[in-house]
This record gives sequence, C-alpha cells and structure tokens, in this order.
Amino acid sequence: MHKNKPEFIHDIQIGIGDVCKITGVSGRQLRYWEERGYIHSLDDPKSSVRKYSLDILYKVGSIKHFIDEGYTLAKAVEKSEQRSKEMMVVRHFMVDCLKEVKVTDLKKGYGELELGTYAGQKVVGIRDENGSRFEMRPLEEK
Repeated sequence: MHKNKPEFIHDIQIGIGDVCKITGVSGRQLRYWEERGYIHSLDDPKSSVRKYSLDILYKVGSIKHFIDEGYTLAKAVEKSEQRSKEMMVVRHFMVDCLKEVKVTDLKKGYGELELGTYAGQKVVGIRDENGSRFEMRPLEEK
C-alpha cells in the first residue's frame, strides 16, 4: 500500500464527527465531497457511522485550506492532489538524503539537517532566527 509508513497508520479510523471537529468541514460538506468522488469513507458493514482513514483526514484538511484561500471546490481538490504528489517527492528525498537532525531550539522549531555531501563538503540545511538556508561545511576527518 504505502511504503515508509508504520503498519498501524493504515488501521487508524476517524469518525465523521471527529473529522468535522479537526478540520472545520461540516458533515454535510464531507458527504457532498464523497458523492462527488473527491474523498471516500472506509467500508464497514458493521457500522452505519462514516469513518475515514488518516490519509483522507489530511486530504480534507488540505482541501479546506485551499477553499479558505479562495479556490473553488474542484480547484481546491486539484491543488490538494498536486500538493500531495509534491510532498511525496519531498518525503522520498528526505528519506534518501537525510543523515542527521540536530535540534537547536525545540520551541522555535530551529535546527540543522545534515543532507549528505557535495563537492567534497557536507551540505547542511539550517533553520534559525535568520530563516532557512543551506551551508557547505568541511567534512570531518575520521
């Protein structure tokens, strides 16, 4: 199904009421989006309550974000799907390249990402009070 996700992630089911609370999207909107084929609930013959996967929860939040930005529903769905594809590339890149993460300020979300080497130097991504940037640093000798 999805590589790089722990198995239990696929078993998480969120009821329609919780999806509404978390995303701010009404149950009526969710049912409409489902009728249009934009999202789908999980099939559970034992329950009459609609339940959704974690992936759909994220998709609903993303669609809502783009609607709040002023896009039509159809365009919001399109942009959400494009963003999902882009984030898949980012995740694969980070899995392939990320060597080490050093947290420098947890509250502010600051830190350094070691991203491998280029031209005989270490590539480091930095996020701090000056923003986000890359630095090239000498390789440490072993």
